[in-house]
Amino acid sequence: MQGFILHTQRVRDEDLLIKVLTTNHLYTLYRFYGLRHSVIHLGNKIDFTIQQDIREIGKLREPIHLSFAWERESSIRYYWQQYLKLLNQHLKDIIILDSFYFNHLEEGTKRLEKEDPKRAILSLYAKLLAFEGRNNTLQSCLICQKPLKEEIILSRSMVCGHKTCMQGETFKQQSLLHWFNNQGEFLEELEIEKLWNLLMLGL
Repeated sequence: MQGFILHTQRVRDEDLLIKVLTTNHLYTLYRFYGLRHSVIHLGNKIDFTIQQDIREIGKLREPIHLSFAWERESSIRYYWQQYLKLLNQHLKDIIILDSFYFNHLEEGTKRLEKEDPKRAILSLYAKLLAFEGRNNTLQSCLICQKPLKEEIILSRSMVCGHKTCMQGETFKQQSLLHWFNNQGEFLEELEIEKLWNLLMLGL
């Protein structure tokens, strides 16, 4: 089967605990001598098998790295790994999940071939928010519930409000609507930076 490595944790000598997101499952697996295998890294897509033991955690076997050309660029790989770290935290304690998440990462690998990495990942995040029903309508302030105008404050998890009600980054309403509607190409560079900084606070 195939999956994306969301997390690795050293446990004993060179052994690893690994979280792998597949089409409908988020596995926690054991890998003997994991540090000796270059394919076992955060963000890698791998083909692998599982050796299951009823009494113990499953063991990751025969991992093969399914690489992408952009992985040779350290800056792109860095942004990809940051997003997968956040996704791992977001899916904490979940085992069975919708195929959306695997397809979501598949789309990300394709976007990174031709798009700016921050724009590509922010576009992914907008789709994640929409899928999970967290797409912000930007109509009213989270604090006072009064209508929002052209200038909007956005904070962690993309909640919005008035400048007088909450702290966060300032955006034009139209720019955010473009982004939430998966039209991130209309964002300016400063807006990209501000959205990225908010994303790094958590999904």
